[in-house]
Amino acid sequence: MSRRTFAIAIALGCLTAATQAQSPAALGEMGGEFDADHFQALRLRAGALFGVRSHLQYGGIAAQDSRYAQSEWHRDARALLGLWRDRSLETGAGIDAQVGVVEVTGHTRAIGDVDWALRPSADTGIELLAAAGLVETRPAIEEGIAYSFWGAALEQRLAPRWTFVGLAAIQPFTDGNTRSHARVRVIWDAVPEEGINLQARWRQYRDSRPDTPAYFNPDQYGQWLAVAAFRRRLSSWTTSGALGAGQEIIHQGGTTTKASYLAELAAEGPVAGSGRLVVSARYSRSAGFSNSPQYWWASLGASLVVPF
Repeated sequence: MSRRTFAIAIALGCLTAATQAQSPAALGEMGGEFDADHFQALRLRAGALFGVRSHLQYGGIAAQDSRYAQSEWHRDARALLGLWRDRSLETGAGIDAQVGVVEVTGHTRAIGDVDWALRPSADTGIELLAAAGLVETRPAIEEGIAYSFWGAALEQRLAPRWTFVGLAAIQPFTDGNTRSHARVRVIWDAVPEEGINLQARWRQYRDSRPDTPAYFNPDQYGQWLAVAAFRRRLSSWTTSGALGAGQEIIHQGGTTTKASYLAELAAEGPVAGSGRLVVSARYSRSAGFSNSPQYWWASLGASLVVPF
């Protein structure tokens, strides 16, 4: 089955579910990404959800419009996606999928994310990950370069307040480059009753074709971060955030080290009766996506689901 056929099948399946739905809802999302290279990506998404039993259980379809801009240059990309979410409120186990196709600069590419979470035991979690998307730089957008991402993650509680998370993945690009990933986190629940934890994070990747000029792809990239994070409930809202600092190591005709920083904040909860709002903000200072010195990247996003 081709990627386009698979995406259409997902969308048709969601439409079929609509005829049997008891609890439909409207979906609206907007978000923006900005960086030190003055590259911007602005997205709007609107759709309908069907068979909504909770914010963790529904199907649906959505149309998306993205505008990429840098100085006087801009390009638009329009997409259609099928949505499916079926997760356990108690354990988080289940499937979260967004699968579709996008048209950009005369190319049709697959986009989406699929996350299948398993909980073999109370102390062990396994995630199988698949994703696809556009490489979001000006040269890559012009060439229609896209990627897919295939990985698996293991979460294991080692002791009452210690958790290990590891991920291995492969990321093929349509230009022939392949990137191999490895990531590790060690988490200590410093103040469990307040949802505060301390983390040590390491991630690295290696490119098979580091000569590709359309996007940042050194021979090898590594980053470590010391992170303080929290997650807690405030009334009916769930809030989370993180602050981190560390160093990145870039191997590209030599070795370069730079300071690296991270900040994240998110909140999710009910609004206007039975509606649900998710807002998030993220800032990262690292060269993980650009050759620019002192590169930074930031994003803002909001998603609203309103039953009708």
